Amino acid sequence: MDFKGKIAVITGAGSGMGKDLALLLAADGCNLALGDVDAGSVDEVAAQCRALDAQITVSTATVDVSDEAEVLAWRDHVTEAHATDHINLLFNNAGIGGGGSFIEHPRADWERTFGVCWYGVYYCSRAFVPMLIASTEGHLINTSSVNGFWASLGPTRPHTAYSAAKFAVKGFTEALTTDFAKNAPHVKASVVMPGHISTGITHNSTRILGHALSEDVAALSGAFQENAPT
Repeated sequence: MDFKGKIAVITGAGSGMGKDLALLLAADGCNLALGDVDAGSVDEVAAQCRALDAQITVSTATVDVSDEAEVLAWRDHVTEAHATDHINLLFNNAGIGGGGSFIEHPRADWERTFGVCWYGVYYCSRAFVPMLIASTEGHLINTSSVNGFWASLGPTRPHTAYSAAKFAVKGFTEALTTDFAKNAPHVKASVVMPGHISTGITHNSTRILGHALSEDVAALSGAFQENAPT
């Protein structure tokens, strides 16, 4: 796909992979609709994108993807800000950790993590896939995880909420490839299965969940930040 002049929607665009993706697409002349729960971060990324190409349209929204009403309001904002009935790319990238143990950890943490990592993908797909279908060429890209292959991989096991959500994202995307091939053949679906990447997800998860990291998880996170690929 030639990205110039296309419209991409990116969740979790205020940091990490979402930020880097936005910058790469901006450099290729792609118009961007950036969403993140952190208003300051996503506005900063938007400014960097505009600096790369003053001709592109970059819209931002503060959105919690686990809240369907917020997602639907964001869709309406994208339609208005970009004066469009379609988009070409949807990157369901937002994610957090937490809710590791189904037995020991608070139910609220478990449901918050599952809500962002799974329902965020589901709600954004429900909201924006019709706009992909309205385009002449569309692509849905969902971020799962290596934990969508191996549920107990990693040093901070267990991570039941995160792994369950990432398995759901993988299965959903694989099933969508068949659905699109049959019912919307001009739209494609792909799933990304990253391992540990230095993105700041641990810090962001702590802020969103509302409590500090345990000492062991904090130490591991620091080590990963120093040694993981960027």
